[in-house]
Amino acid sequence: MTGEIEAAGDAVTGAMLARATEPDHGEAHDVGHGACLNCGAVVAGNYCAQCGQAAHLHRSFGAIGHDLAHGVLHFEGKIWTTLPELALRPGHLTRRYIHGERAKFVSPFALFLFSAFLMYAIFSLTSHGPEAGKMVQMDKGEIAELKQEEARADAQIAKIEAKLAAPGLSAARKAALTENLVEAREERQGLTMASGLTEALRGEGVNGGVAQTVGTAISAAAKNPEFAYYKLKANAYKFSWALILISLPFIWLLFPFSRRYKMYDHAIYITYSIAFMSLLFSLSMVLTMVHVTSGLVTLALMLFAIWHMYRQFKDAYALSRMGAVWRLPLLYGFACVSLSLFFTFLVMMA
Repeated sequence: MTGEIEAAGDAVTGAMLARATEPDHGEAHDVGHGACLNCGAVVAGNYCAQCGQAAHLHRSFGAIGHDLAHGVLHFEGKIWTTLPELALRPGHLTRRYIHGERAKFVSPFALFLFSAFLMYAIFSLTSHGPEAGKMVQMDKGEIAELKQEEARADAQIAKIEAKLAAPGLSAARKAALTENLVEAREERQGLTMASGLTEALRGEGVNGGVAQTVGTAISAAAKNPEFAYYKLKANAYKFSWALILISLPFIWLLFPFSRRYKMYDHAIYITYSIAFMSLLFSLSMVLTMVHVTSGLVTLALMLFAIWHMYRQFKDAYALSRMGAVWRLPLLYGFACVSLSLFFTFLVMMA
């Protein structure tokens, strides 16, 4: 089942790349009349004679699939127009793209794809450590050794419990044994989580049901973050598009039943936002690789990310300051929930 889903992930990624071999962007099927939405010139055909933008622009939820399949990586000079706007005026960029000013900017889906692959490439360059190599090479002999450690921990717990059950213990001796028992049980719990993660990732926990497997894997990942870091890297770029779909209903909840905004608008907002955060994370990894990071640099990047979310949200939806502020905690909360669901999905795929 996991292999089939991975194949689907490859297929979607391939569909997003398919358009890279074709130079056109924004095909039109209907003859347009009136002013071009991008440059204002008079249009009397399928495309604007001045800037080349399509006369007929789609703005429906079904058009998201069209853009995914036809978004291009033919950036040319548009990347230098798009990136400054994305970094400093993200809300204006989002609104301008939604309302038709598209020929001068990189498609959000193309930029998203570029940022995802860039992040994966940098991720691969910066995550080759000895611990990752040791964890990947874990074989059945090491799993058997882990089981032996569990058996020794069980024996130690039983030994301490037997001493506690002995009559005539002083209060000090009883307190010391109780403390030893607590420590032994905590150590045993850690071994259980490590063993559960190993079995889940090797496919040995499938018979216990999806929920049990996911729960075991997530709990173990909390105790073994290096292993989770390595495993998530393998599939994160392949399924990065799923984060857009996961985030859509949460953004819709910020404007429920509003006819002012369409699902397509939300998708453009989310895609530009994720693309920027991916680029920012890539910058953070590069700074770490060249040993430029410090507590102050990390704090500055985090504050900039928080400011960027607020600025894009306020300007993209043309909100008043109060309208943006009261929704902001919900936006941050929904972002955390979406990321949690996305990483849970990745753990299931691992």
